[in-house]
Amino acid sequence: MTSGSGASARRDPAHGRKASQHVVAELLNAAAERYTGILRVTGEPGGDFHLVHGAVLVVNSPGAPGMSELLARPGHTVAGAAELRAMRLAVTYDAAFAIASGWIEDCFRAAADTTPAVAIADPVAVLEPGELIAETDRWLRALAPRRIGPYRHQLTRTESGDALLRRSEPGLRREILRHMDGRHSCRDIAFLTGRGLYAVTVEICRLAAEDAVAVAPPPRERAAPHATLPRRHKDASGINELHPPPTPRSSTERRR
Repeated sequence: MTSGSGASARRDPAHGRKASQHVVAELLNAAAERYTGILRVTGEPGGDFHLVHGAVLVVNSPGAPGMSELLARPGHTVAGAAELRAMRLAVTYDAAFAIASGWIEDCFRAAADTTPAVAIADPVAVLEPGELIAETDRWLRALAPRRIGPYRHQLTRTESGDALLRRSEPGLRREILRHMDGRHSCRDIAFLTGRGLYAVTVEICRLAAEDAVAVAPPPRERAAPHATLPRRHKDASGINELHPPPTPRSSTERRR
């Protein structure tokens, strides 16, 4: 989608499901009505859009690390108010992406009693819904052709990944590889490293393209032969539902 409420209303989001279109419509309606309150999205992971006079102040979702997780990252310090504002905007974009790339059940308003104090102290630190919708749509489209989803896959290192970890310099890539043990998804690793969900998912997709990361064998293959497969939800709005990618090879298949 292009930025702006009018353009956003005319074109469906990349994920193209009725539930996600409902969220887009509710955000644009809230902007038109200058609504102050919470727009709550239920589902997996779901989340809350905090709105002030129709503008988005912040978005929270259990699907992506929030301010507390980012600030708690070892060695991270905040230089001042400008960096804090930038972090809050980054968290907002990341949480919107987390909601849109999951399963959306419903969307409704939950009115807040007062205008959040941060909006009064820092009125420029808000986003127009059309701008947030456009950027979320761009992120979803960028990941649509990739093989790895934020929630659906548990990941492991390949032999190439083991070698890469041994020679990697400190940084995001090394942090990600350290947690590749066959039990963690992109979301899990984002929380473990205190990094944004989108940034972690993009880097894991790059590692997969380099044959350093593979999707771990499913639980049925690793454990009980009759283990129940995860239940899929009707009208899921996950990234990989738009353009179903080839089934990723497991680490077991790669080493045969």
